[in-house]
Amino acid sequence: MKRLPRIGALLAALLLLVVALHGLSRARGFQLFGEIIDRVETDEKLVALTFDDGPREPYTRQILDVLQRHGVKATFFVIGENAERHPGLVRLALSRGHQLGNHSYSHRRMVLCSAEFVCEEIERTDTLLRGLGVQGEIPFRAPYGKKLVVLPWVLSRMDRLHVLFDVVPDPPDYERPEPAVLRDYVVEHVRPGSIVVLHDGGGPRDETVAAVDLIVPALQAMGYRLVTVADLFERSRAPRPRPARAG
Repeated sequence: MKRLPRIGALLAALLLLVVALHGLSRARGFQLFGEIIDRVETDEKLVALTFDDGPREPYTRQILDVLQRHGVKATFFVIGENAERHPGLVRLALSRGHQLGNHSYSHRRMVLCSAEFVCEEIERTDTLLRGLGVQGEIPFRAPYGKKLVVLPWVLSRMDRLHVLFDVVPDPPDYERPEPAVLRDYVVEHVRPGSIVVLHDGGGPRDETVAAVDLIVPALQAMGYRLVTVADLFERSRAPRPRPARAG
C-alpha cells in the first residue's frame, strides 16, 4: 500500500513537468538558449505589423495592396512550401519594400523534433528566399510560436534571433472574427515597440484583409508609424538584441 502514495506523487510530478514544459513552449519572452524578442523597448510610437503562413493568393496580394495604399511597410514570415508555390508574391513583396522572414519550410511544430530536422527546415527556406532576392538578415519565427529546447539551441548555434510578437488578437484572425473586432483588439493592446501578428495564409483571410485596412489608419491616427521588424530594431532607442551562442 505504501507504493500507492509514491506512484501518486510521481504522477503529480510528471503532470507538473508537462504543464511547465507546455508553458515554456508557449512563452513569448523567454527561451532556454539564444535570444528571443516579442517587442522592443522604446518611447517612440513605432509598431511592426507581421503576417504569418503565406504567401497565398489572393490574400497576400490584397494585403500588399492595402499596405501600399496606406504607404506602410510590414514583415511577412513565409512558409517555404508556399514560397515555392507563389514565388511571384515573394518578389512582389520585396519590390514594394517589405521584409521577408523565415517561418520554416513545412510549418510543422518544432517542439519534439531533431536538430537535423530543424536545421533543414530553416536552411531550406533561407535558400529559397535568397534565390528569390532576399538580402541581409532573415528573421525567424517558429511555427505556431512554439519552441522548447532543440529549436532555441539550433537558433543559438546559427546566431539567429527568434522574433515572436506581443499583440495576438483574441479571437485570432484565423478564426475569422469581424474585421472591426480585430481592429479594436489591436488598437487597445498595442504600445510603442509592439509586434503584431496576423495571417495572410493558412485558410480564407478575407476578414484579415479588411481588418488591415482598418488597423493601419487607426494606428496612424494614434500617432504610430508602422515599420518592418528590421526598422523597428534600428529606429528604437534600445540596441538591437544579438543572440548569444550556446556553449
